[in-house]
Amino acid sequence: MRLFHKIFLCFIVIFGISFQTAGYLMINYAYDNAVEQQKKYAFQEFQYNKYILQSVLYSDPNFLKEKEVHITGKENFTVPIALYGADKKCLFTNIETQFYVPDFDDKEDRNISYWITQGSGESSIFVYDCIQQGESTVYLITQTDIRLVVNTQRNMTQFFQKIYLIILCIASPLILLLTSLITHSIKNVSKAAKRIAEGSYSERIDTAGKDEIGELADNFNQMAEKIEEKITELYDAARAKEDFVANFSHELKTPLTSVIGYADMMYQKELSREQVKNAAEYILNEGMRLEALSLKLLDLFVLDKQDFLLERVSVKVLFQNLMQGIEPVCQKYGIELHIDIEEENIAVDYDLFKTMILNLIDNAGKADCRDIWIVGKTGEGGYQIQIRDNGRGVPKEEVGRITEAFYMVDKSRARKQHGAGLGLALVAKIVEIHNARIKISSDGKTGTVIHIVLCQGD
Repeated sequence: MRLFHKIFLCFIVIFGISFQTAGYLMINYAYDNAVEQQKKYAFQEFQYNKYILQSVLYSDPNFLKEKEVHITGKENFTVPIALYGADKKCLFTNIETQFYVPDFDDKEDRNISYWITQGSGESSIFVYDCIQQGESTVYLITQTDIRLVVNTQRNMTQFFQKIYLIILCIASPLILLLTSLITHSIKNVSKAAKRIAEGSYSERIDTAGKDEIGELADNFNQMAEKIEEKITELYDAARAKEDFVANFSHELKTPLTSVIGYADMMYQKELSREQVKNAAEYILNEGMRLEALSLKLLDLFVLDKQDFLLERVSVKVLFQNLMQGIEPVCQKYGIELHIDIEEENIAVDYDLFKTMILNLIDNAGKADCRDIWIVGKTGEGGYQIQIRDNGRGVPKEEVGRITEAFYMVDKSRARKQHGAGLGLALVAKIVEIHNARIKISSDGKTGTVIHIVLCQGD
């Protein structure tokens, strides 16, 4: 059963039970009040007829001693009565309704007693009490007709049922509309969830209310947003892996094809010494590029699989030790190095930090720069290291991609320099391991600026 039907039936059942209960209580309350009024009237009639009987007994003490008691109109009894003697035998009755004769022996107190009978179209209140007048003892029973009260209750019940059916017929469409309004937002959530399941991850729900349904819609939108972000991340990761495999295959295919071709040529043909030397040089260069590629890939693999312990060291001492590796790189490319380091203790892995700096220096050298400035100082968010060069720079539209594996701005120049496009990818991974942030900016004309912020946590 759908939620719409459940809510609708619940409304109908609750409405029906509530309305019927309220009507039952109201009608019975009115009936009980009417019966109480009739009881008072019956007691009053009993008292009145009791006085009449006492008057008769006072004026005629032998009235009850006769074999048959005759009641004439002169006694003026206002309601049907029954008289029972001290021996509990009926002396007289003009009550036509069959009624229950009480056990007079149980009547030890002097209070007036009564009972109510209903059935066969007759409804009455019987009141009785023991009357003593002189030497006479008699039990008087009076009958008060309450058929009007019972019939009124029955008519009210029938009228109420008709009113109930009419109101139920009027209320059902309103309940149907209310149920539809309540479930409308839930249906929207269900439809949106179905569309997301079908692949429409940008699906959202318009939320207008601030009730529980509105909160559900808000939470659903947040969930959908997170799902879309995660799907995008997974898609990007899958695409990056595909690109990685494609680029890796391409980077291997070209040099290997050339190496095999030149080697086969040297093996199959008689070449001059100059031709052999050129072929060997090409094989050497491609071999060195493959070696660099394998080493960088190994580094990336190790960085992904290993946990590193960061230790706090002095920045100045760190760069003093790094100069042994930085200076040969600068001499190789003819670069003049400018260093301005402010003292601070930072948490790093020495080997990884050295690899990062050397890769950045090497990339700057391949960009034909003549000067490199390394500035370190404490700033907002942590210790900031800025590496700036005056090389060719990177086109603005390509700055965001240069940390991707195998991405090269100038592929032909990079291959001549044994590059594989993994240097900055390695740098980005090392920055991530250090819980740091990296920002690369360049206008493609006046060099490149690398900005790294190392958090100064424990």
